[in-house]
Amino acid sequence: MNEEIKRLEDMMQQMQSFMDALVKYYKNTLTREVVFAGMIIKKSLDILDSLEYALRKYNITVQISLLRLLCDNCLAIQSVIELGLKQVMDMIQNNERVNNYMVSEEQNMSDGYLKRLVDDTYPGFGRVYKFACDSVHFSKHAMATTFLKDKDDTITPHVDVGNKELKDALIANNGSIITVSKIILDMLKKVCIPNW
Repeated sequence: MNEEIKRLEDMMQQMQSFMDALVKYYKNTLTREVVFAGMIIKKSLDILDSLEYALRKYNITVQISLLRLLCDNCLAIQSVIELGLKQVMDMIQNNERVNNYMVSEEQNMSDGYLKRLVDDTYPGFGRVYKFACDSVHFSKHAMATTFLKDKDDTITPHVDVGNKELKDALIANNGSIITVSKIILDMLKKVCIPNW
């Protein structure tokens, strides 16, 4: 697990370095780009920090829930790609929700709509998003982590914190977390730095 924790720490450092470079690029002024990126980076860093704790505790339930929150950052950035930074920042200032914006007479800018757009640019994102959404709700996954099967096929309840027996799944999920984090950075570069 130490290697996986190191990957999370490295990603947190990359995000912090990006934010530092962005602030320097805009000469320490609070442009829309700096404020928007700051919101996304802060939320991402808080999530990654909590993911590190979840990984240490083998807490796959929390890990997947936080992966879903991390995916939301991609949707927020995609809304800026679609509507422009000024409009999204104005909507945030006015406590308006992007998903109330109508793309057409029949389509609002829903999470599903934004997810498809992100997936068009970053194939595989939609699969990770769906996995995280499905796992957040009570599902087969929730049942599977609540009971253990012994060698003699006896099933016993397992409600202690963490699932050490799911170490491989935790590591695989951590790979998805790193991938989504890289997507966030790539999207922010495109939105916040002209001619990236």
